[in-house]
Order: sequence, then C-alpha cells, then structure tokens
Amino acid sequence: MKKETIQKGINYQDYRTLVGNLILENKTTGTKQTPELVDFTKLNEQRSNRNEKQFILNQDLAHLFDNKVFNEYWVVFVEAWCGDCAQNLPAIQAIAKYASGVELKIVIKSDNSDEMQKYLTNGAEAIPKLVRIQKDSLEDLGTWGARPKNAQAIAEHWKKNKETIPKEDFEKELHLWYAKNRGKDLQNEFFEMLTTI
Repeated sequence: MKKETIQKGINYQDYRTLVGNLILENKTTGTKQTPELVDFTKLNEQRSNRNEKQFILNQDLAHLFDNKVFNEYWVVFVEAWCGDCAQNLPAIQAIAKYASGVELKIVIKSDNSDEMQKYLTNGAEAIPKLVRIQKDSLEDLGTWGARPKNAQAIAEHWKKNKETIPKEDFEKELHLWYAKNRGKDLQNEFFEMLTTI
C-alpha cells in the first residue's frame, strides 16, 4: 500500500466527526450524493452509536492483547452510507484500541479507488475492507472484510435469489443478524487472523 494512502487515513473519532458534519449538511461521503444515501448515512449514525455502546472485548482477544505487541497499521476502506461499515467499524476500532502497537487509519473508498482495486473481495470493492500493514516495511500482512462469514452467507444467498427475495427483506435479515450477533463472529475472526501465521 502506498505510504500516502496510509498518511491520508484518519482516526475513528475524526471519522465520526466528519460523518456528523456531513449529516448536518445533508451530505454523505463520496462524490455520489443522493437523498437515499444521505438517509442511509443518518441511519448508520444510529447503528454506530449503538454498536459502540454494546461492544465487549472477548476473553480470547483480551488474553492475546495482554501478551502481544503489534507494529501495524490497520487501514480500513469505508463509506458513511454503507450499513456493513456502521455494523463493523465500531468493533474494529475498539479492537484496535485494545491492541498495543496497532494504529487505525480510516480511508474513504471513493477517494482512494486506485488503492481499493488492490483489495477486492470476489472482484468487488466490498467495504469495510481492513488491510493490515507492517509499520516499518509497509508490507501487507493480510486483510479482513467486508463482513463476518455468516453475514456474507446471508448476502450470497440473496445474490443468488434476487428475483424472489426483495432487497428490503435481505437488508432486514442482515441487520437483524448483526443485532443478535453483537460482534461475536467478527471478534472470533479477528482472533483467528491475528494468531494465524
């Protein structure tokens, strides 16, 4: 990843402030500005607030972070209108906060489309997409995203059955899954990612 992309990244609090200010202007991130995307952004603000309050670090990660120091940037590609970002980014930032030596950098996907092309998921610019970067060498250490595997399975099922399943039903099912799961799968996947050599 280019050093400039990492340097452009902002921390979580600055990102939340940016989104809050955009909402006040009836805007969202990116060049595409529609009332629908602005409405999604406002809904995602509520999701982010709820997910921040509900996050509890699991014991496996807590034990790992007690015994390991990292030397990494976690660069996450996001957009404020993306529901998966609102469901996952609060947990990612909380995990990064607990992980000694990890620096979270949030970048807007549409402002970094060339870089995003290196980190596609099944050929798509799926977000949130986290890229682990070793701080000294800037070497890629791995990626996560855009959803926990069980959430991705819901999305894949819908994609195969778009003709019979309305998008509203898919979104309802997906966000109900997130509400029930409360970041448990994400934390398990992060533990696996951070302990697999």
